[in-house]
Amino acid sequence: MVAEKVALVTGGSRGIGAAVVERLAGSGYSVVVNYLESRTAAEDVIKRLPAGVRGLATQADVADRDAVAAMAETVRQEFGRLDLLVNNAGQTLPADWRTVDAVGWDRTLQINLTGMFNCIQAFAPLISQSGKGRIVNISSIYSDIGNGFVAAYAAAKSGVRSLTRTFAKELAPNVLVNAIAPGDIDTEMTRSAGPEFVAATVEKTPLHRLGAPAEIAAVVAFLASPDSAFITGQTIVVDGGRSLGT
Repeated sequence: MVAEKVALVTGGSRGIGAAVVERLAGSGYSVVVNYLESRTAAEDVIKRLPAGVRGLATQADVADRDAVAAMAETVRQEFGRLDLLVNNAGQTLPADWRTVDAVGWDRTLQINLTGMFNCIQAFAPLISQSGKGRIVNISSIYSDIGNGFVAAYAAAKSGVRSLTRTFAKELAPNVLVNAIAPGDIDTEMTRSAGPEFVAATVEKTPLHRLGAPAEIAAVVAFLASPDSAFITGQTIVVDGGRSLGT
């Protein structure tokens, strides 16, 4: 069976992205799993999909406009449509703002912000054809609370919110565009910051825990569903109260 709808998840081979892929597949979507480096990880995600659900792994650096255009052409040829784009690919550059170099700063903005623009630009025409398309951008609460340790990441994620509002206007009424701002989620990226960071974050979070990738995937599923048909240009914060401050 080929699913009626098709979704593409950038950075879909691990963490939040993998959870989103699995949730959407469970809702009957065919899924395109974009990855940067590990095809094995992407294919492992596809192997976990329900029987009868089609999955496709496709490599592309979202910061590379030509690579994204090629990925869009692959999706067009393989499926002939795209109903949902989840812009999830991202990376942090944990470093004090005083020591961030130009290469690291530029790469962080390219992945987290320019990459989203590249994907929207390449896929919006195809998504618009469905008449009820959706785009979900993954931002971050750090766009609000700020942190000099992740200055480039926080700045890029602020830009994501602006892109979300812009394209909600540009693509209406055929495409709804929204964002999710996760707090600190229990992923490899979060854990790589070290146990002291995790402990401090949990202490600052009113619910006293990290979020689960599946909890972000659940909100993506809501924004992809008919229940969100009158929501566009919004950012939903999913952070266990972290952004409320002390």
